[in-house]
Amino acid sequence: MREEAEKWLKQSLEDLSTAEDLIKSSHYYASASFSQQSAEKALKAFLIDRGKVVRMHDLNEILGIIEKDLGLKVDEIREDANKLTVHYVISRYPDAANALPYAIYSKEDAEDLLRRAKRVIEWVKRNLQ
Repeated sequence: MREEAEKWLKQSLEDLSTAEDLIKSSHYYASASFSQQSAEKALKAFLIDRGKVVRMHDLNEILGIIEKDLGLKVDEIREDANKLTVHYVISRYPDAANALPYAIYSKEDAEDLLRRAKRVIEWVKRNLQ
């Protein structure tokens, strides 16, 4: 694995761990944000390893690049990416969902997003080998 890709994957795993810790402290909105970020960084690590650098946050667009440019099937994680991608904005900004982020996330929401991020990261790890 390229050194830069390894850095992105390591940070992805650290973000995932942070998301888990934030659930324990009932900061569900922040956990949602870190779950999205962990998946995004893992997918970017994958692209970096393949010599591609992207500057976007939409996980569906990133999957489109992986599918189109690299010829890899991403159906297995498409729904997870779709569910995670909106939380880049909604979990961070009070005007994104017409509500304060800390008020709209539940423990169940945060746990679901964490599971989805884990599936994306596992897919990346399997396909990096």
